[in-house]
Amino acid sequence: MSELKFQDILSARNRIKNYIKNTEIISNKKINDEIGAQIYLKMDNRQKTKSFKARGAFNAVLSYQEKFGKFPDKIVAQSSGNHAQAVALVGKKFNIPVVIYMAKITSPIKVQATIDLGAEVVLCERRSEANRLAEEKQSEGYFFIHPSDNDDVIAGQGTCVLEALEEIGGIEAIFAPCGGGGLLSGSIIAKNGIDSAIKVYGCEPLNANDAYRSIQNNQIVGYEESPTTIADGARTLKISNRCFEYLKLLDAIIEIKEEEIFYWQQRLSNELNEMIEPTSALSVAGCSIYVKKFGIAKNHKLLAIISGGNL
Repeated sequence: MSELKFQDILSARNRIKNYIKNTEIISNKKINDEIGAQIYLKMDNRQKTKSFKARGAFNAVLSYQEKFGKFPDKIVAQSSGNHAQAVALVGKKFNIPVVIYMAKITSPIKVQATIDLGAEVVLCERRSEANRLAEEKQSEGYFFIHPSDNDDVIAGQGTCVLEALEEIGGIEAIFAPCGGGGLLSGSIIAKNGIDSAIKVYGCEPLNANDAYRSIQNNQIVGYEESPTTIADGARTLKISNRCFEYLKLLDAIIEIKEEEIFYWQQRLSNELNEMIEPTSALSVAGCSIYVKKFGIAKNHKLLAIISGGNL
């Protein structure tokens, strides 16, 4: 495991720029007034396949091409939905066969969207089984793209915050959902290359708080099976050693109750008039809790990553 640098984020941005969107940043007066700060929303729900996951998936495959002079012959992944669609899109773009292992509790709409992009989907009884079978597939010559435990994936995810901080100056703190930890890991590396004083907060469901508990205990703890939360993108069983090292650098992980996730998912979807998935709502819920805790002035600038729109 290597330590990623800011240059890795810059290289990823250059590598994937022709395949992903530099998504919009918006600010909404009603949301700002309700929270009591200047909130900038990085709208990666408008990204390819409606989530930030396309960034890491494209970077992983394009980086493979650079290293080996060819695309992988076939790809395998495991996912709760958004990573699956991203990897399926990459396979379709470069004509690479893709197999995705998913737990049966995965949203049927996300399963169908993955199939529609040309991937073969294998449904498993449990998330742990999907993880195991995907990793075992490597012995058959498949290129395995983990949704977070992969340097190229992390570097790709970091381009989201890189874009935002290049566009908006004076950001005090960044808020991003915490599932497997890849987006937060990339965010930490990206912001350190621009302004190390910017704070970064992970936003995690209280019902799926394995990252919070891992940091509190200074060792990785997790779940045997998928925790129950409306934020399906945060149902990861545990964070990897790779991401754990980066998450230790967070200013904090904010635990979000289910009713708060639901409230902000509904509030954002209605106010912005577009699809905001519950996992994305974690970021804005985190902003709200942060402002209430620290009582900051209304002109303080906070960046919230709207990570996906697959509702």
